[in-house]
Amino acid sequence: MFGGYTMGYLYYAITLFIVSGLLVIYIDVRDLGKDKKQKKEWKVSRFMGWFNIATGVLLWIGDLILR
Repeated sequence: MFGGYTMGYLYYAITLFIVSGLLVIYIDVRDLGKDKKQKKEWKVSRFMGWFNIATGVLLWIGDLILR
C-alpha cells in the first residue's frame, strides 16, 4: 500500500469539514445570535462550526506532514 497508487477520500473529508464549519458559523450562528432565548443552541453551533474547521485544518496539516 505504501508504494502503490491509492485513491483516498481524505481531501473530500477535509473540504467537507471546512465548508460545513463555515456554513454553520455563517448561517446557524448568525441566526441563533438574534434570538435571546436560544443561548445554549448558539454556543453549541459556534463550537461545532469551529470544531469542524479545526478538524479539517488539522487533517490537512497532518497530510502535509506525512507526505
